[in-house]
Parts: sequence; structure tokens; C-alpha cells
Amino acid sequence: MLWRNGEHYPDPTAGAAFQRIAREEARNEMNEGKRFERDFKASVPPDAWCYRLRDSPISYYGGSGAEGIRFAQDNICDFVLYRAPTLYLLELKTVGTPSASLTSLFGKYDPEKRCYQKQRHLQEMAKAEQAAAGLLALVVICYRRTGHTYAVPARNVLEWVERAASGGRKSIPEQFCENHGTPVASRQLRVNWRYDVAGMMEALGGESHSMTDEELREKVWINEAVDMVMERLEGMKDGTD
Repeated sequence: MLWRNGEHYPDPTAGAAFQRIAREEARNEMNEGKRFERDFKASVPPDAWCYRLRDSPISYYGGSGAEGIRFAQDNICDFVLYRAPTLYLLELKTVGTPSASLTSLFGKYDPEKRCYQKQRHLQEMAKAEQAAAGLLALVVICYRRTGHTYAVPARNVLEWVERAASGGRKSIPEQFCENHGTPVASRQLRVNWRYDVAGMMEALGGESHSMTDEELREKVWINEAVDMVMERLEGMKDGTD
């Protein structure tokens, strides 16, 4: 970034300062996203199973040295959530503005391909929902300024994004989520937030099961055990173990 002062002379000091501010804002937005994911997972009821899919770098060595090929694992969504009889594919987004820009949600826009970087994720989610009975694909968007969160069908978000690629609005206003999505109630603790994930599933048609204390304890233990196994497998895949 080249910043110029009032006399139109280059001012590298101001340019560097603005670059630092932009990087700090990007880091803060990323931290808010991670916090939202953590709080959402902590809000999942014990009679459901939830797993965070990880986008991790993987190496494929087609040869030695510079001949090796590196690529990244890019998942269809952020979370897989299951409570009988419904499987949910969830993409989580959080924004601090009244309207969520599509580039902040789905990456850069490619004018040649006429699509956003992660638009194919929405396409794959919508395709999976159409192909499989008992599967719901949702984009969960939290508007931090108003404190409102919505679970919007991926197919509706995809339609909006495709219209934007054809010259439509380049952001998703909260009104769109109110019209097409399911509200997800939330409450603030001292620092963190809790979201009514159980209420969201019930509103979307998922069943709620009454469980005894012993069944709940067993379910929590199974969830934790599965998470440990999956994290171990992810670590082995990443080469960290």
C-alpha cells in the first residue's frame, strides 16, 4: 500500500501504519470466528454429536526434493452435527457489520470464473442436501452488532451468491437471514456465548430425545472418545504425531 500525504508525496510511515491496522483487523475477525466456532460447539446438547472438520495442509510426495507436491485439504463445511434422525452440514460465519460482505464470507471473487473462492462449498452442500434424505445443509451467520444468529439453508445462500456474481448485491443483509433462516437464540455468559443449538434442531424438524442421567453420561463419554480418536487421526494425517 502506498499512502500519499496532502501534498501527494509518498508517506511510507503512514502507509505502514495503515497496513498494520488492516492486519490487526483481519486477525481480530479471525479470532472472532474461532471464538464463535468454539462457543457454538460448546452449546451442542449431550444427545447430539458434533465434529469440527479441519482444513489442514497435507503433503503428497510425488518425488524427492522440489518434485514434491503440497496441497491443502479443503472441507465442504466447518461442522458435522448429528442428532437422530437428521445429519447437519454447518458452515459458521460471524460478522461485525449490519451486512455481511460476500468476500469476507466466501473469499475473493474470480471475474474469469464468475464465482467466489469458496462458492463451490455451498454448491456441494446444497447438492448433498438434495441427494440425501435426512440431511440439512446450513450456513449459520452471527451478526455481532445486533446479537442475532440465523441458520440459513445453504441453497438459499447459494442463490443469493449466484445473483451477486451476475451483478446483484455483494453482501448479505440481516433482513435476508430473517426472511429465509431459522433464528438461533443466544445468551452471553461472563465472556463466552451459548447458542440454543437444541432449539435450532427442533425448529428445523429434528427430534429431541428424553434421556436418563446414565444415558446422558454415556453419550457424553462417547462424544469425547470419538473426538479424541478423530483428532488423533487428523494429527497423524498432518504429520504432527
